[in-house]
Amino acid sequence: MEEYSDRTPADIVRYPMVPIRDVVIFPFTKVAFKIGRPGSVRALESALGSDRTIFLATQHDATVDEPAPGQIYNVGTIARIMQSQKQENGQIKVVVEGRERATTIRVENNEGAFTALVRRAPIVTEEGVRTDALIQKVAQLVEQHLRLAPDVQPDALQTAMRNADASHMADALASQLRISVEDKQGLLELFSATARLARLIEILEIELEKRQLDRTIQTRVKRQMEKAQKEYYLNEQIKAIHKE
Repeated sequence: MEEYSDRTPADIVRYPMVPIRDVVIFPFTKVAFKIGRPGSVRALESALGSDRTIFLATQHDATVDEPAPGQIYNVGTIARIMQSQKQENGQIKVVVEGRERATTIRVENNEGAFTALVRRAPIVTEEGVRTDALIQKVAQLVEQHLRLAPDVQPDALQTAMRNADASHMADALASQLRISVEDKQGLLELFSATARLARLIEILEIELEKRQLDRTIQTRVKRQMEKAQKEYYLNEQIKAIHKE
């Protein structure tokens, strides 16, 4: 870790930064992805040459090859590089573990290689009746979600729900849910665990409503097709009788 200056508060630190596409890294989660842009490779090498700590932030538009600092979300995650392996195509596959949220104060761009001065998010322990009630509601919605969504991986969501810490549970669940990058980024930007749990409830309720609507539409279409097929066969039988 490289401190910005002797007078800088302890919650402000400076790290190599890599903008990432189509993924949001949450604290206490492990994620694998590939790095190929020259500037990002240099930032990765800088982190590997130090204490393997890096700041990861998602870019607004995944199609932009060389994003400017203003095209990258301000809130990201300080992570530790667990593994890195160079691929035959020149890309580097990395496995990182998120450690904590942070907000960028300033981003320096050295020919595509970013360094970010960031402020660590405050860590607050949140317990009590409201937190317990939110966790219980989330658990109920996850159970319903698993029943209506056979394509999801139940083990991952159930493992996320077993986290004893409300903040860790909310982040693990947010990481595993198949929701938009924008929704995930919104959850990352909520520093309060209870706020994240409340937002997860909203997201899960919307997803459940979509699933139920899809199921209703599929059932209706199936009935219409069965009715059409039945009418077709009846008409064919009538034609056959008339020919006789």
